[in-house]
Amino acid sequence: MKELLGYLKQTLEDRILSKGEKKALKTVISEKQLSKHDLNRVRSEIFSEAREHFKDYKHLQVIDWLEETNKLILPKEQQNFYCRSYFSPGQECLSTILTQISYAVRKIDICVFTISDNEIRDRIEYAINKGVKVRIITDDDKTNDLGSDIEYLQRKGAIVKIDNTSHHMHHKFAIFDNEVLLTGSYNWTRSAAQFNQENILETNDQKAIESYQKEFDKLWGTMNVY
Repeated sequence: MKELLGYLKQTLEDRILSKGEKKALKTVISEKQLSKHDLNRVRSEIFSEAREHFKDYKHLQVIDWLEETNKLILPKEQQNFYCRSYFSPGQECLSTILTQISYAVRKIDICVFTISDNEIRDRIEYAINKGVKVRIITDDDKTNDLGSDIEYLQRKGAIVKIDNTSHHMHHKFAIFDNEVLLTGSYNWTRSAAQFNQENILETNDQKAIESYQKEFDKLWGTMNVY
C-alpha cells in the first residue's frame, strides 16, 4: 500500500490525473488486491495529502466537504469485518501502532500505561500537526519516568489526563477515528518491541470499539488534566 500512496502523492504534484495515470492507478490497485478496509484508508490518505498541499482555509473547507460527501455517496456495503493479532518481540506490534496513527484523520483516543517509544511519539506529533485531535489517558507514576514522552506530547498539542489514585491505570488500548481498535498487553515502549513477550489485537468490530470508547469516556470524565 505504501507504493500506491507514493504513486498518488506523485500524481498530486501534477494537480490532474492523465488518462495514462488513471489506467496505471487502476492497474496498481488491482494488482495489490487491497481489502475494503485498506481502500478506505487509502481514501483517507488521499484527502490528508490534499490538505498538506492546500493550506488556504477555504480550500481546506472544500476538501473536508468533498471527503464527507464522498463517504455519504459510497455504496453502503456490508462491513468488511476483520480481527488481526500481532506479537513481540519484533516489529509487528510497533508497525501496527505507527500505521494506525498515520491513517487517522479525525481523532485518536489513547489509553496506555506509558509512552516512551520515540517512534510512536514522533508519529503522534505528526498526527497532531495534520489536524488530528489526540487525547491521551495515562498513569501518573509513569509520566515522570526517564524517557517518558507524555509531557512532550502535551506541549505539542495532545490533551492529556492522568490517574492520580494510589493504583495504576494499566490499560493499553487506542481507538482511531471510531473505526479501528488496538488493544492487548503491549506497552508503548522500546523494550516492548525489542525484548518483551507482548501482543496487540487489531479490529474494526464496532461492538468492541463502542465498548472501549465507553470505557475511555468514563475514565476521561474522572481523570485529572496533566
